[in-house]
Amino acid sequence: MQNPHARWRTEYARRLAQKIIPFAGVRAVAVAGSVARNYADEYSDIEIPIFWEALPDDDMRRSIVQALQARFLFAYDGPAREDQLLVNGMQVDLWHITLDHQEKVIEGVLTRNCTDLGSLNAMDTIRCCIPLYGDEIIQQWKVRAQQYPPDLAKAIIQEHLASFRVDQLSVFAQPNDPTGFYSELTWLQREAFLVLLALNQRYFPTFKWLYQSLERMPVQPRSIARRFRRAFATPQPTAIADTQSVLFETIHLIEDRFPEIDTALARRRLEYRRRVSEVPFT
Repeated sequence: MQNPHARWRTEYARRLAQKIIPFAGVRAVAVAGSVARNYADEYSDIEIPIFWEALPDDDMRRSIVQALQARFLFAYDGPAREDQLLVNGMQVDLWHITLDHQEKVIEGVLTRNCTDLGSLNAMDTIRCCIPLYGDEIIQQWKVRAQQYPPDLAKAIIQEHLASFRVDQLSVFAQPNDPTGFYSELTWLQREAFLVLLALNQRYFPTFKWLYQSLERMPVQPRSIARRFRRAFATPQPTAIADTQSVLFETIHLIEDRFPEIDTALARRRLEYRRRVSEVPFT
């Protein structure tokens, strides 16, 4: 059941879609983003993917803006695949996508194990989006997007497992470099998140919804969302130790579900820690 913020935005998107559908070449329209995922709050915008036979030209994009009684949020900058608009004070982002492009993305992920985050996010968008028009087209994409090839999971895990090491955290902690330290900490948490998504056969929802996604994962290190948050509020040596533990626990999950993946090098890298001063950062 949608929360109230998502529900009224979905209905508003339906009304906007009725003004978009008449344009030549529109084959399907959906609502995506936080609205479709039921994460929307009072600050959320509305994201509307429009699937076309061919991308609209500048004149048609301007005509759509007029039909919606909207204006461009920023200065018009020529050909683009996304239009950020203001409609009655609400930000509405239109994504222009051809049917051919969407088919190639799905095929690339499912048959060629494409691991780029853009393609993985497109798959998550299709899984979660709410069709507003062209239901038959979107539903057959949804059926295909329910697949998650084991070889894709292994490719993603191996790609990001190479980042599992905490020695750089120690480097940034010693000269008292909080910017470097917390940048590295954030990066490590994101790398672990990408591995856990693969272990749970889930596509990439963007890092914006990292905590919501972690809280819904059946396969995860214990209390990982709470531990990720806590790492930013504890002394740096404690944050390093717990980050190391989380990464080791994630490696254990990999070994349990994909014993064919060689984790020996990742374990050796992760075991190496430079000595850190025990004086808490203040």
